[in-house]
Amino acid sequence: MNVFAQIGLTQDLLPLLKKSKAGRIVNVSSILGSLAVNADQNSGWSAVKPFAYNASKAALNMFTVSLSQSLADTGIKVNSAHPGWVKTDLGTSAAPMDVTEGARTVVELALIDSDGPNGQFIHLGEEQPW
Repeated sequence: MNVFAQIGLTQDLLPLLKKSKAGRIVNVSSILGSLAVNADQNSGWSAVKPFAYNASKAALNMFTVSLSQSLADTGIKVNSAHPGWVKTDLGTSAAPMDVTEGARTVVELALIDSDGPNGQFIHLGEEQPW
């Protein structure tokens, strides 16, 4: 669901986005989808290994890279956003960020101008490792 639904929806909406002067695709990923973070046994996330979730977010990140490259000659920007650890049913009440704070990166990427990032993994304005 984390990847297949987003790929299907993106494919369905791509004809409309191609008509736009400034189409933006923001895939909501997770730092848990970063291969670099998962490989680093010293990262703060090293103990968090829900395999299916992490693998689906890694696949979504790969989709972001692939799609951003295939649309490079258009005005469409494609990025992945890590919203952070957010107070949700999945994030639990132990998470440090509320939903509004978690939405910040997604909204910022949706509103980037033509000079903004493309094919990047971003959290609160900072590029994250794939």
